[in-house]
Amino acid sequence: FDDDEFLGHDDLSKMIRSLTRDELTDEEAEFIIERIIEEADLDGDDRINYAEFEHVVSRSPDFIRTFHIRI
Repeated sequence: FDDDEFLGHDDLSKMIRSLTRDELTDEEAEFIIERIIEEADLDGDDRINYAEFEHVVSRSPDFIRTFHIRI
């Protein structure tokens, strides 16, 4: 989202806010962001690179089938 080739905390926050239409509390959003980073960040740098994202998606066979973006 900020063109640095990583998904960091701010990127994930924007994504969560957009996907949930700001219906989560700050605490709920932060919890989700921390869980995403915890699950996907394999090298411990607190951000998700393309390889880490690809790894998480490949472990979730339903992801591609169920993931939709409304335009």
